[in-house]
Amino acid sequence: MRAVANKQDEYGKGEVEIPAREMLADILLESGNASAALTEYQQSMKIDPNRFNGLYGAAQAAQKTNQPELAAKYYSQLVKNCAGAPSDRPELARAREAVGAKTLAGGK
Repeated sequence: MRAVANKQDEYGKGEVEIPAREMLADILLESGNASAALTEYQQSMKIDPNRFNGLYGAAQAAQKTNQPELAAKYYSQLVKNCAGAPSDRPELARAREAVGAKTLAGGK
């Protein structure tokens, strides 16, 4: 999968719904390797910034690697990107909850 992601980074992704590097990050996160997943999400967001799945996955990976400030950054960006959107996605609800909890705790 990494070879495909590297090739896609080099040549472009064309018309795909999910970038290969983001898929790789999803697989790593699901398999319990949050640190490697975070690295892949961050790399993916350099090419495809502000993707819903990328931001949410990066936030989850940051949480699992005990980086709450980084998780809050990604959750906040996700909430900002979806401001005003009538969505019932559970991921967005969790992101809003995380941002609200950070705000209530005195964070930014």
